[in-house]
Amino acid sequence: METVIQNTITNHKIMLDQHCKAIVGNQEMLARMIHEFVREARHLSVKEIMKIIKDEQRFRCLNNENMIPSYGTVKFDMFCCIDLPQLNGTNKRIYLNVEIQNNIHPGYPLVTRGIAYVLRILTTQLGREYDDKNYDGMKKVYSLWIMPQATKRKDGDVDVYKLKKERRKNGKEENNENYDKEELVMIYLNQKHDTTKKYPKHDEVLMPLVVFLNNRIDYQGKKEIIKGYGFKETEREVKEMCDYANYLERKARNEGISQGISQGINQGKKIERKEKNIEYVRKLMERLQMSFKEAVSLLEIPEKEIKEIEKYFQS
Repeated sequence: METVIQNTITNHKIMLDQHCKAIVGNQEMLARMIHEFVREARHLSVKEIMKIIKDEQRFRCLNNENMIPSYGTVKFDMFCCIDLPQLNGTNKRIYLNVEIQNNIHPGYPLVTRGIAYVLRILTTQLGREYDDKNYDGMKKVYSLWIMPQATKRKDGDVDVYKLKKERRKNGKEENNENYDKEELVMIYLNQKHDTTKKYPKHDEVLMPLVVFLNNRIDYQGKKEIIKGYGFKETEREVKEMCDYANYLERKARNEGISQGISQGINQGKKIERKEKNIEYVRKLMERLQMSFKEAVSLLEIPEKEIKEIEKYFQS
């Protein structure tokens, strides 16, 4: 049954991923993530950020296929840039990458992959934001990694990785704008989180995310929870994701039942065949004084089945 469910989910992974990306790419959800995790947007309200996102001159979704010659192509879940007004009257452009990662143990530390993504985005700004004669135009990159199936112990953890200067001797203070060019934010959520209890930090973002990306909560349950968080424009995405999750569960259950019946029949036939072979071999050995090897050879029993029945004649 577990295998069938896993296979079913794998076969529909692309479609399910699309619903997840629709949710984190929703203007309202994206505005909240930017407000919470992008330092250059802390002074702006969620409504102000949403207004910027709706402005095509200040917000652009970029090609999510990032190709560097000789280094291959990486496909981001979501990739955009946004021009954020600052308190000093200037605008600051930020490149933002958002990833949803269900497998938190892919065989390597995810943080290393996150760092690689950040560096790729910085590198591919060459020729667009800066050139090899002047690097001052390099824009800061944020990469947000959302892991909705983290362990309970990690639930609610937000780890931030960024470049930090370490001074080895006294000297003139350097403007951190020179090296403050990247932040990797790893966000851990657990599907079994008790939605009646708020997260100690970042609850305005973490709770909606854990609710939206949680297949254990039905549509009405999700709708009731997020109502208290003031969401207005995510209803279609949530309903589609809930409907699709329910479809996967029903399909997996039906296929599991069918496969279980089929496996039961096949297993029964296999046991019956093995018992008959054991009886045939015994009769040949007793009545015709054949060795075990001669008996199985005469009966033309397959090699893998010989190993299964041989132990019955070794005692």
